Amino acid sequence: SDPDATYRLKAGKAHRGYAANLTEAVNENGSIVTDYQYDVNTHSDNAFIKEELETLDKADDEAVIVADGAYSSKEVRELAGDKNITVVTTGLLGRKPRNILLDFTLSEDERTVVKCPSGHTPKASSYTRQNDTIRISFPRETCEDYPHKKECMVRLKKRTAVMVYSVKARHRAGEIRDRKEDPFLKLAGRIRNGVETLPSILRCKYNVDRMPVRWKLKTKQFFGFKVYALNFTKLLRHLQGLEKCRSLTPETT
Repeated sequence: SDPDATYRLKAGKAHRGYAANLTEAVNENGSIVTDYQYDVNTHSDNAFIKEELETLDKADDEAVIVADGAYSSKEVRELAGDKNITVVTTGLLGRKPRNILLDFTLSEDERTVVKCPSGHTPKASSYTRQNDTIRISFPRETCEDYPHKKECMVRLKKRTAVMVYSVKARHRAGEIRDRKEDPFLKLAGRIRNGVETLPSILRCKYNVDRMPVRWKLKTKQFFGFKVYALNFTKLLRHLQGLEKCRSLTPETT
């Protein structure tokens, strides 16, 4: 066992070890990993991206970072905005947003539902920090005949109607609404597969989950060697004319 490795539960599964974050620069000629971060696996994705943003200078021209949905937060967006950077997460793509969540009135700290879209005040409201949700309940008759109860995903019980309100889903719906015509959002949709497959390549081809050493510093060095190997492969493919980012190549008709 590794004394430096930490233990955490993620999506109901136990994990022991370390976590890494990669920064990859992409253009129509290909991509290259420009930086990596490595820490114990209790270090959150949100903390990784904030640390990376803090090291960056303010961009002269607006830049865009495409990241996994776990990197999204209000604090990250504000920090990126100060650097003239737009953060677009894959969480904004794919499934349809729950726009009805935007019609709920929340308290200033977003930990209490004040009113539902019909103007009713919940009889109970309880916030859970672990998954950023608010469990609210109304008298059953309040929601029983409400035409949008399926969109609210409310559960009718004997005397009450219960709903688990996701604050993250609210933010996602609001961001999609605000960025409906944003070209960066369309760009993210085109290169999202690259964001999601890079960790898989490192695991399957470069065996980053198996290190021949222990301790944080030594495993970090070996992880770095594997990143260098990945970049070397990218360089060879570029020299051979094989490393192209089709998503960024102008479309021809």
